[in-house]
Amino acid sequence: MKLCAITTIDATMSSFVIDVMREFVKRGDEVTLICSMSDSFLQKYSKEFHCINIPMKRGVSISDALKIVPQLMRLFKKERFDYIQYATPNASLYASLAAWLTRQKNRVYCQWGIRYVGAEGIMRCFLKSLERMTCRISTHIRSASRKNMEFAISEGLYKPEKAAIIGDGGTIGVDLAEFDINQKQNWKKEILSRMPQLEGKYVFCFVGRIQKDKGVEELLEAFLNAHDTNPNMALLLLGGTDGDISKELMQRAERCGDVCFTGFTKEVKLFLAASDALVHPSYREGFSMVIQQAMAMGLPVITTDIPGPSEVIEPNVSGVLVPPHTSAPLKEKMLWLSQHREIGEEMGQKGLERAKKLFNRNRMIDLTLKDRMEIIENSTKN
Repeated sequence: MKLCAITTIDATMSSFVIDVMREFVKRGDEVTLICSMSDSFLQKYSKEFHCINIPMKRGVSISDALKIVPQLMRLFKKERFDYIQYATPNASLYASLAAWLTRQKNRVYCQWGIRYVGAEGIMRCFLKSLERMTCRISTHIRSASRKNMEFAISEGLYKPEKAAIIGDGGTIGVDLAEFDINQKQNWKKEILSRMPQLEGKYVFCFVGRIQKDKGVEELLEAFLNAHDTNPNMALLLLGGTDGDISKELMQRAERCGDVCFTGFTKEVKLFLAASDALVHPSYREGFSMVIQQAMAMGLPVITTDIPGPSEVIEPNVSGVLVPPHTSAPLKEKMLWLSQHREIGEEMGQKGLERAKKLFNRNRMIDLTLKDRMEIIENSTKN
């Protein structure tokens, strides 16, 4: 069989797609990967997969659409893939159009997030129209979570019979061999040796872009106000910044000696190991790999009551939920966790058990492979 997987950037491809596509290669199938590819990505994967580098910008780009859709159409006409899947907004728009116009049989949209949810006004209407088109011209939808799927159906993006989720939700699951709970104390010691100021503090960790729709403004305000009550707290923020956070708030955070910005890092597991809880106050999310990783490290989670994150944890068992767009409830829960360490540790243990049972990578790969095979096999019967 000939399969094709498409994303906008190679980071998404390597994090969420490669492991499943590798199983098809092991079966003897031919797999083509398409995305914006760095030299390191090509060097790492070009012997294993047929890699095609098509540079794509993030964000709406009419020039990209006019150039890339015809390019994909020519490729699809030539190759006649048995199965094409696409994820991330831009790649999904271009690939779904090209696959539909060339009448490819299996056009599978991995709807791991819904871009227009975070937009307002005319831009929301425009992005929603693009999302609806991508959904309608795809033959199958694989949503990241049940609540996201129910929301999309209620919005009229697609009919229920077109959609499904994999297992209990998510994309590829968490690699428990990489996020190895048995290494937690060693990794914690390593981070504390670099950042001794964290010693003895209750450490909250945030992982993601430092931007508004990740809830970072509410997080900083909540932490700084909580820190006034309990100065024995620290906050780690792992990720690059988009520059849309209030300057005043950033200055307050920088003056506080217990707020640490690490920038982008590939050492997420080490910082999680050195933390006592994950804080994830996002406005919108597909499912959240970071929450799964934190659970694998035995951390309790504070996250927002939105589709995706609210389904990763078991509320009041492995974590707690707060409303999005507000800091007061977040402050309250952060103070509560810092004052009830034993309860937090129990929640972390429950989260670890949940991650092992539902979100371990081997289970998710097996379920995803089974789902993809059923799509292909059913299409040959029709």
